[in-house]
Amino acid sequence: MPRLMATPLSAAVVGVAGVAMSVTAFGASATPLEPVITPNDNVSFLMFMAKDSGEEQILNGTEPGVSQRGSLGSPTSVGGSLNSPGADILVGWDEIFDTRPGDAGTFSRIRLSAETSDGSPFISPQAASEDYRLMRWEVGDHTDPNHSPLADAFGFRVTVESITFVEATVVFFNDDVQLNSLAYGFTIGIGSEWDGTDALPDNLFTVGSDVNRIEITYDYDPTYVPAPASAALLTGAGLLGARRRRR
Repeated sequence: MPRLMATPLSAAVVGVAGVAMSVTAFGASATPLEPVITPNDNVSFLMFMAKDSGEEQILNGTEPGVSQRGSLGSPTSVGGSLNSPGADILVGWDEIFDTRPGDAGTFSRIRLSAETSDGSPFISPQAASEDYRLMRWEVGDHTDPNHSPLADAFGFRVTVESITFVEATVVFFNDDVQLNSLAYGFTIGIGSEWDGTDALPDNLFTVGSDVNRIEITYDYDPTYVPAPASAALLTGAGLLGARRRRR
């Protein structure tokens, strides 16, 4: 989807009175550098461990926990860790600048990080011995109807017209050591409009009993709502052009 550019337009639009009007400022309120996510936005989070048979257990407490934007460097508890009594699972997230070539410096990424507060694995050796070797998560939406009232997706600003999903990747860590990295955005729908959730029940990941942190990154392309004055300006120019063509 084409991105509205931050660079000024050099063309001029002819107004109703026939005077050339500069549209250099068009797009100023729709610059890609404008943040995409609502300030102080919350997102709900659940993490599960599962068996091949489909049996699963919640890893963070008993219901979705909530994490607030801006907490990536200081994650907060979303519930106690099932496999490590006395420890919590901590989640933080934020909107960050893109690093993709050609898009560097634009707000088109969300990064979410989840970890145990004591460094213990999400899936303990005991749980692994009981055939819990899979993990999944629900971000912003929940499959259990009892959890639906607690659902809270990533919230996009009213200045954002639409969000086109690009990719989701997850990196598995043991402390700061990267163990594996997977792209799974095709399950959410690459190229489709994104609602700010990631909660597909089939998104199951095989993990070892050494994984104690995950980092999920969502890439997307935002389209911004044109500023009202600019939209009216271009609409008027279009009408004038239509009148001239009918002469």
